[in-house]
Amino acid sequence: MKIRHLVIGVLALLAFVPGCAAVAPKQPASPSDFRGLWVTRWDYRTAEDVREIMSNAASIATTDVFFQVRGQADAFYESRLEVWGHELLLDRPAGSTTPGFDPLAQAVREAHRRGMRVHAWINVFPVWKGTTPPANPRHLFHARPLWRLHDAGGKPQPLNDHYVILNPVLPEVQDHIVEVARDIVRRYAIDGLHLDYVRFVADTMDGRTLYPGDPRSVEMFRAATGRRGVESPEDRAAYREWIASRITDLVRRTGSEAALARPGVTLSAAVWRRPDLARDQQLQQADTWLRERTLARAIPMVYTTDDRQFADDLRAWRDAVPGRPIAPGIGSFRHGPGQTPRQIEMAGLERGYCLFAYHAFFESANPEEPKDAEAVAKRRALREDLVAYLRQRGVIAEPAR
Repeated sequence: MKIRHLVIGVLALLAFVPGCAAVAPKQPASPSDFRGLWVTRWDYRTAEDVREIMSNAASIATTDVFFQVRGQADAFYESRLEVWGHELLLDRPAGSTTPGFDPLAQAVREAHRRGMRVHAWINVFPVWKGTTPPANPRHLFHARPLWRLHDAGGKPQPLNDHYVILNPVLPEVQDHIVEVARDIVRRYAIDGLHLDYVRFVADTMDGRTLYPGDPRSVEMFRAATGRRGVESPEDRAAYREWIASRITDLVRRTGSEAALARPGVTLSAAVWRRPDLARDQQLQQADTWLRERTLARAIPMVYTTDDRQFADDLRAWRDAVPGRPIAPGIGSFRHGPGQTPRQIEMAGLERGYCLFAYHAFFESANPEEPKDAEAVAKRRALREDLVAYLRQRGVIAEPAR
């Protein structure tokens, strides 16, 4: 008993040491607990970054780490299917072709050592972001140019400041994405597979241009639906519904062919903030995925500082799929003092939540993260705010006195 008390005392003292875990989480996390944290691909560059991330995640009583390993048809893990994410090579010596470590393997080791679950987070349809193409000629953008969205004139979706995407209706695109997911599940001892951007990413598309407008995609639509074309408003609406159904086909395949490749791996998705908007604007039939149990959990991205909107959006999801696991994605990066704990409480702590993102609470390797004293102080305040709330709710033990 004396040894146990000594360990507890040491852990309590570590709560006041910068960079150290504030608590010893349950070992392992209880299946009924769900306190998630998204870690983006920009948050780490080295193995030490990953170790620090997992230590910090444990300090805010995280049970589930959503660790991004695919951003734009690239890999933040050892892959034979896609090239290394270029962000990992930015700090490496000139000519380096690998980062010198495997981020996902490191994440699994460090998280499991602390009793946390790891979900491999993949961006599904994005193939590139920005106005300059990838430099690596082996990148999918260059290697499979016909997999991109094209209009009726054969022109690919133009590069812009947001993502351009793969054509979601093509069987070879879906085969590739399923194989990427299956490869991750088979080779890494992850606890979950997490889908993001599993929607028609039309944010910067010209609404007057039909995507996909290439003859092959249109012919697939005709064959599947019996419609003659995509010219009339009714045909255009049916075309959008068919594209949505193809996205659903991919989610189903990812569940049955990839997630099931390792027993116990769960499939989750970051989904749009309301089920009606998800279907109508993003061609994302996420309520169907939940209802038929293709998804083990959905995390609607309710990133708002308006508490009434937060409550209304979350209620819309829970009303649409009563009894199914819905945990809100909370936009802590937008919040001021008190708002993250307030939204957790509104959602129901016992029903779970996921915070966006790590860099809202901790210093990150991301060079674009503000590093000035005011930004650092804000992150510290958000972190202390969250810990105080979790301590008050009994999730984190009071420090020994």
